[in-house]
Amino acid sequence: MPRPRRRRQNLLGVDDGGLVHVGNATIDAALTQWLSARHGSLKCDYDSTPVYFAPMSPNGIGNKVLALTMSFHLALMQGRAFVVTDWPPATLPTSYPLHEVVRPSACQALFDEDQRGRPPIAKSTIRWSPLTTASRFKHAFTQPHWCHQSTRLLEVPPEWASRVSWLQWWRALTQHLYSPGRRLAAGMAATLRAASLLRSPAPRAGAGREEAPLWVAPPPAAGDPAGGEASDSPASSSSAAAAAAASSSSSS
Repeated sequence: MPRPRRRRQNLLGVDDGGLVHVGNATIDAALTQWLSARHGSLKCDYDSTPVYFAPMSPNGIGNKVLALTMSFHLALMQGRAFVVTDWPPATLPTSYPLHEVVRPSACQALFDEDQRGRPPIAKSTIRWSPLTTASRFKHAFTQPHWCHQSTRLLEVPPEWASRVSWLQWWRALTQHLYSPGRRLAAGMAATLRAASLLRSPAPRAGAGREEAPLWVAPPPAAGDPAGGEASDSPASSSSAAAAAAASSSSSS
C-alpha cells in the first residue's frame, strides 16, 4: 500500500497561487525612513561625506551576500555611506548591474564617475584584500576581508536597540538593501520556473491601478508539474521575454 504523501510545510511564504512576494513590506515604516536617510536619500559629496568602501570579490555568491550585508551594517554603525568598490566582482561573471541587486547609496554614483584607473581586485582574501581605495572622497575607509571579526556585528544602533532585536535588525537590513530589479527577478523566476514573483505588499482590491507582476510562472504542461509552455497573458509574455534575455546570467 503506497505511503500517503506528507504535505510540505510552506517555509517560503508562497500562497496557494504559487506567488512569492518580493519587497520590504514587513519593515517598520520608521525604520525604513531611518535607513533611507542614511543610505539612498543621503546627500553625498566628496569633501564632507564619510564613506565605507566594501570590496565584493570573496569567492562564492553566499560569501558576497554576507559581505554586502555585514559591510552595510558596519557602515551604518560608523555613520558612513556604503559604497561597493568592484562590481561586477572578478570572481563572479555576471551581466547584472549593481542596482539590479542592491539599492545603491547616494555616494555610489559619485564613486563610479570617479575613474582613477583603480587596479582590479582579483580576489578579496585575508591576505590580498585591499586596505585602501583610490578616490576623491576625503573621508573614506576601506573594509578589509575580515569585517566579520568586528564586535560591532553583535550590536544594534543605539537609536533602535530598545525597539528591535538583533535578528529583527538584520532582517530589516537585508530587506532594505536587497532590491531585485525586474531583470534579476525574471532571471530568478526562470530558474524557479514554478513560482510567480510579485512586489510586496500585494495591491488591495479596488485600491487603484495594480502593478503587473514581476514574473508570471508558466502553467505546468501535461504530466509536468514543474513547468510548461508560457502563458498567453500579456504580463506573462513580457516577463517571458525578460527572462529569456536574462537566462544566460540567471545563475549569477
